Amino acid sequence: MNRYKKGIASLLVICAFALTACSSNNQPQRNDVSNITQSVETVIAQRGSLTPTLSMQTTVIQASPFALSSPINGAFETQLDVGDKLIAGDVIGNIDGNEIKVPVDGIILSLTPSGENVPKNYPVAIVSYTGFALNVEAENYLKTLPESVALHAKFQISNGIGPTESIAVVTPVTENSEDMVLQSFVPQTTTLQCLIGQDVDVKPGQSATVVISAETRKDVLILPLSVIAGKQDKGMVTVIKDGEEVQTEVVLGASDGAYIEILSGIEEGDVISSLPPNLDPRRNS
Repeated sequence: MNRYKKGIASLLVICAFALTACSSNNQPQRNDVSNITQSVETVIAQRGSLTPTLSMQTTVIQASPFALSSPINGAFETQLDVGDKLIAGDVIGNIDGNEIKVPVDGIILSLTPSGENVPKNYPVAIVSYTGFALNVEAENYLKTLPESVALHAKFQISNGIGPTESIAVVTPVTENSEDMVLQSFVPQTTTLQCLIGQDVDVKPGQSATVVISAETRKDVLILPLSVIAGKQDKGMVTVIKDGEEVQTEVVLGASDGAYIEILSGIEEGDVISSLPPNLDPRRNS
């Protein structure tokens, strides 16, 4: 009799275990997306103001000659000659009434002949400045800016003076040594040179932090840089809509170091995960 009861008890345990297993296996799977969206912080894509900014470490150098370019296409008119000395603000010439001024004191090294037709952005004059400067590689930054935009710069010498205003931001040039007859210059179109005033006490080789800024853009769609995977031209964000996460490509514009302009890919009011796709640990599990 006892043996019979033990058998029944064992059978009941086995059946209970089997039923529990079947009940567990038949439960619906959790909605991972819902759980994810509940646990992840989000930001809202919104419109605002943004000042395009570039910050970089560089060193003090002797200033290179720089180019003054035509603002439009047309006939360049001037009454100056190579070798003439200039004072900051002097007009070196004009194209259809558009004056071209020199931003600092200098000497004309090269000058387009008066009356010659030139295209827009053509270097009509090369000017030498006697002083120091800070060169900044700015190819990607310049791609986000309109042509002929006014730029300003400040710099901080490491363990030294600053922050100090640069007296001008210009396009430096290099000499073309292959031409032995006519001295010619090639603009460094991906480099910006921040000129340092002659009254500022600096030395060649000193390290410095330079911050270059352009005119503030208003009413542009912006997102924090921290939510975007990729920082040049295009990037990826995670858009959250109707409880689902969708990795979305966005076209990027100018940045101020904290926020970046979104040119296309999302709309104002879209909900964006604060975790960029490439740094989301859940996608690596």
